[in-house]
Amino acid sequence: MRENWLVKGFSILCFIGGIIFFLPVSVWGAEIEIDETQSLQEAIDAASAGDVIKVKKGVYTGSVTISKPLSIIGEEGAVIDGEGTESVVQITTSDVNVEGLTIQYSGTGTIQSGIYVKEGQKNSIKNNVIQDTLHGIYLEKGSNHNISNNEITSYGEHFSDRGNGIYLSGGTGHYLKDNRMTAVQDGIYGESATNITMSGNEVYQSRYGIHLMFAENVTLEGNHLENNITGMMFMDSKALATVHNVVLNHFHVRGFGIIIYDSSDILLRENEIRLNSTGLSLEKTIAVKIERNIISGNQVGLEFIGENADNIFTENNFIGNVVQSKITNNRMQLDNGIKGNYWDDYNSFDVTGDGIGDLTYKAGSLYDQLLEKEPYWQFFFESPTIKLWSKAETLFPSIGVADVYDENPLVEPVALSKETSTEQGTRNIGSLIIGLSFLWFSILLIVTGRRFT
Repeated sequence: MRENWLVKGFSILCFIGGIIFFLPVSVWGAEIEIDETQSLQEAIDAASAGDVIKVKKGVYTGSVTISKPLSIIGEEGAVIDGEGTESVVQITTSDVNVEGLTIQYSGTGTIQSGIYVKEGQKNSIKNNVIQDTLHGIYLEKGSNHNISNNEITSYGEHFSDRGNGIYLSGGTGHYLKDNRMTAVQDGIYGESATNITMSGNEVYQSRYGIHLMFAENVTLEGNHLENNITGMMFMDSKALATVHNVVLNHFHVRGFGIIIYDSSDILLRENEIRLNSTGLSLEKTIAVKIERNIISGNQVGLEFIGENADNIFTENNFIGNVVQSKITNNRMQLDNGIKGNYWDDYNSFDVTGDGIGDLTYKAGSLYDQLLEKEPYWQFFFESPTIKLWSKAETLFPSIGVADVYDENPLVEPVALSKETSTEQGTRNIGSLIIGLSFLWFSILLIVTGRRFT
C-alpha cells in the first residue's frame, strides 16, 4: 500500500514538472529596472526572452525595437519620445507586453505609428497613452493580439492630416477593448481583417468612428461613437454583428450614423442611432437583419439607395426623425411578415389588441417627397397641416406613394431596457398631448372659418 502511494506521488510530481517545463519562458524571466539615465533600447537588447523591464518615471528618447518576447511596463510618468522619426515602438515578434507607457512623436510616414506590430501572435498592448503620432497602433497581419485600455490622439488639426487610432491591416483573432480615441482620422480602421472583436471602444471628433473594408466575421459590441463625421462605415464586408452600440450626434452635412455599402449578412441589434443627419443608410446590401434598434432624432431615419435585397426589419423604434425614411429605386417592405416596427407618426387602430396596427404604415409620404426637393419644408415638421395630410394618407392610400411601407406596424414602442422604456413612454405621452393640441387647434380653425363664412 505504501509503495503504491509512493508511485502515485512520484507520478504526480513528474506530471507537475512536465507542465512547468512547458510553461512560457516569461514565467522564469528576470525583472530589470531602468531609469532615464539608461538607454531603453540597450536594456531591451541585453534582456533575455521572458524578462520584465520596469521603466521608471522619465523621458526616454528615440524609437525602440522589440524582437524577443518581453514585457515592458512603465510606471506613471514613463515616456518614450520618438522625436518625430519612424514608429516609436516597433514589435517584430510574438508574446510581447507593452503596458503603462506614454508614447509620443512618431514620424509621419505611411505606416509610422506610436506602436507598430509586424505580424507575430498574442502581443498585448494595454493601459498606454499614445499621443502626437500619425497612427496610434498599427497591426500588420498577425493574430490574436490584445489591444485594451489605451488612449490615442493623432497629429494635425484636420482629419485629413491625421492617421487612424487603431489600424488593422489584415490579421485575424484580434481583441480590441475599452480603447478611447479622440481627434484621429478613423477611430478603428480595419482592412481585410477577420475574426475581430471590438468591445467598449470610444471614438470622438474623428472622420469615421469605425471603418471596415473587406472585413469578415467581426463583432462590434458596446462601442460609443460620438461627434464624428460618420459613426460606422462598412464596405465590401460580410458576417458582421453590431450589438448594443451608441452612435450619436453625427450631424455634419454629410454625417451618417451607420453606412452599409455593398455588404451582406449583417446584424444590427439593440443599437442607439440618434441625432445624426442620416441615421442608417443601406446601399447594395444583402441579408441585413435590423432588429430592436432605437433610430431617433435624425434628419433622415432610414435611407435606401440602389438595390437592397433580403433585408429584414423588425421591432425597431423610429422616434422623432424629421423624415422617417428615404428611398431611391425600388419599394421596400419594413417588416418580417409577422411583426413590424414602431413609428411615432403612425396613426391607426388596434382593434384585435395584438399590438399591431390595423392599417399599413407608409413612410414615403408627400411631406417626405417635398422635403427631399425643398429642405426648408422641415420647418413645417409636426405642423397641423402636415399632421392632417399624413392622417389622410394613412386612411386613403391613393394619396401619395408608398415607397416604404410596414404592413405590421407596432402601436407601442419596443421596450429595449428599463431606462429606454421610461424615456420612450415619456416621449409618447408628450407626443400624444402635442398631437391632440394640434388636432383641437385645427378643428377650432375649421369651425371658426365656417362661422365667419
